[in-house]
Amino acid sequence: MNKNQAKKLIILITILTVIDQILKIVFLVSNTTIGNPEGWCVGVLNKEKSENNIAYILISVIAIIALVRYIKSNNSYIKMDSRVVLSFAIAGCISNMIDRIWNGGTINYINIPRFSSLNLGYVYILVTWIGMAVILTKYTSKRINEKKDKTESINNLKKEIENEKRNNSK
Repeated sequence: MNKNQAKKLIILITILTVIDQILKIVFLVSNTTIGNPEGWCVGVLNKEKSENNIAYILISVIAIIALVRYIKSNNSYIKMDSRVVLSFAIAGCISNMIDRIWNGGTINYINIPRFSSLNLGYVYILVTWIGMAVILTKYTSKRINEKKDKTESINNLKKEIENEKRNNSK
């Protein structure tokens, strides 16, 4: 990965994190959520002090370090599309880690009735999972097609050799 690509990824991560943090401030000030415009529902403003908060912060730090090291590696198999998708996970981890450090918990402003409450940081992580599944599917199908092509070429070559042997033996 060259320096220009690294700068673009840093800008992407920064923009995604800032967007989530700004939305959290907007929803806190307006006292509303997506999915419940009348105000905060139970569990949506997830600011209660959690005894697992330090563990969540440590997990976030470990995830961020691992993802950054993976993205920065010069492995030729890591394409730019994978780096961009993984940048979403980094932004989600950073954004929720900021909440955990400053507020003692995440600020969730998207309410999905009968399911959960979340914020854009969680959406970024979901986008990463979906994006990586798409990328892996794309590359796997490409590899399968390459193997099929090689197998067909080998089979055609074998047939040609057999035909030459038959013609030479006559």
